[in-house]
This record gives sequence, C-alpha cells and structure tokens, in this order.
Amino acid sequence: MTHFADLTPYTYLPGTVPPGVTALNVGWLAAPHDLPTGEPPAGFTERLGLLCRDERRAQTRGMHACDRPHADGTPGFPVNAAIAGASVLLGTAEVRVVTPDGVWLCAPTMVHHYVTHHAYLPPPAFTEAVLAGRAAPAT
Repeated sequence: MTHFADLTPYTYLPGTVPPGVTALNVGWLAAPHDLPTGEPPAGFTERLGLLCRDERRAQTRGMHACDRPHADGTPGFPVNAAIAGASVLLGTAEVRVVTPDGVWLCAPTMVHHYVTHHAYLPPPAFTEAVLAGRAAPAT
C-alpha cells in the first residue's frame, strides 16, 4: 500500500479532483509507518462504514492490501467488512468527505479496516466531516 501522511496534499489520482479544490490525504497507511490510535466518537465507525458501502469514489481495478499484523491471524488481502448487513470489499476505491471550508479529505476505503481492526484514529476534521455526512460529490 502507498503511504501518505495525514493531511498532506492528495496526489494519488489527481485528475479525479475538480480544478480549484484543495484535497488532502487521510488514512493512506502502510507499515512500518506509525499510525495515530484511539477511540473514535460514538457513531463514527457506522457512518464511515456506510460511506465505504454507498459513497465510493475513484473506483480502481486494483486492490490494496493491509500490510499490518492481524492478531487473529487473518490475511490482509482481500479485506471484506460487514457493513449494515452487507459484505463490502475494501481497498478498491476511496471515500471523500468535505470540511466546512470546502477542503476534500480523501481516504482509501481501507480506512474502515484500519479504524476497526488497528484502532487508527483519523484526524478530527475527517471524523467531523464523516459524522456530519458531508460526502464529496461524484466527479
């Protein structure tokens, strides 16, 4: 998986962001880089899951794997998540949310796995935008 530090300029698929929109990375994690951990606010994981299921953006043909150790011994590829009764394949698209000032925060759908299995705690701006339901429009 490609690693981009949180809140750095988004460059993964630049042609998928409209001109004039500032886009930043969130949740592009790869070992051996450390990740911030903690407990997300109530409702965050569920809202993030629905975004990964229903608001996928920048769908690709490739698939990212999780290269972090899994305590239960499960492999990091492919990664499926049970989200609101559906099995959702992660690692093939992005979720994009918008801050109150219009900045797009772009994360791979693997962000759901990182939050639920590795205790990743995304930046507060991302958490707030997910909880507010501000998904970026499809481009």
